[in-house]
Amino acid sequence: MIIRRGYSNGPEGQVHWRMADPGNARSQPDLYCFSPAPFSSIAYANILPHLAQHRRVIAPDYPGQGGSDGGSASPSIEDYAASMLAVIDDLSGMSEVYATGFHSGCLVAVEVALQRALAIKRVVLVDVPAFEPETRAKYLTLVGAPFEPTVELESLSKAWDMAVTKRSAIQPLEQCLALFTDTARNGPRMNATFHAAFTYDVETKFAALQTPATILATKSMLLEPTRRAAQLVPNCDLVEVLDIQRSVLDENAAITAGQIIAALQSSACETPSSS
Repeated sequence: MIIRRGYSNGPEGQVHWRMADPGNARSQPDLYCFSPAPFSSIAYANILPHLAQHRRVIAPDYPGQGGSDGGSASPSIEDYAASMLAVIDDLSGMSEVYATGFHSGCLVAVEVALQRALAIKRVVLVDVPAFEPETRAKYLTLVGAPFEPTVELESLSKAWDMAVTKRSAIQPLEQCLALFTDTARNGPRMNATFHAAFTYDVETKFAALQTPATILATKSMLLEPTRRAAQLVPNCDLVEVLDIQRSVLDENAAITAGQIIAALQSSACETPSSS
């Protein structure tokens, strides 16, 4: 399946997105995918075709990331949601849509649903960073502070380690390098999404969510925070997929996509389409 790329106008300028479209096989509402820090929509490149069996699947870049304009040094999840809603308005109009997120993208999915409750049919949150306030404050200091690049290659060592060293055993080197350049191009804004995530009031926001939600927990470092998210969200189902222990959107893309699609079909959300 060919992944299209395009742009929509947002409050901070043009918003770049990736789209997988099954064409004539489309029969279900659009699904919007919100990416994890520090990556843009490139994080969803491998899973988009698996998700797009009977629906368009769109993964936008946050302002100042990937191919999108704008982006302040210290954005908020609310800022990101406003730009994501501009994409939804442009591509899906008045139709109901679904939203999913991975890691910090879960927070964006929740905020989109809070800002536009009637438009979001269901959210599916995968591995949710629903840390307690003390832990968020600690991580904000560790990874949410403004990044200060230098002319020395060493200043990008953490980005290289995250995108290449830790992934080279499970992803082709070409993909690892693409993830590295996707991160490095953010320059001083490399930690911006971490900052947005760790300053988001998870307890208040999650408690206010009225949109039906499914929370998927894999066997990762976010297992306990994800279980906590299920306690905070009043209208949700928790599904633990403990067979997945790494590479949720890549090596296990087909399995993860199957779980997301099953969640969309649950609770009479939609009628499963014949293959």
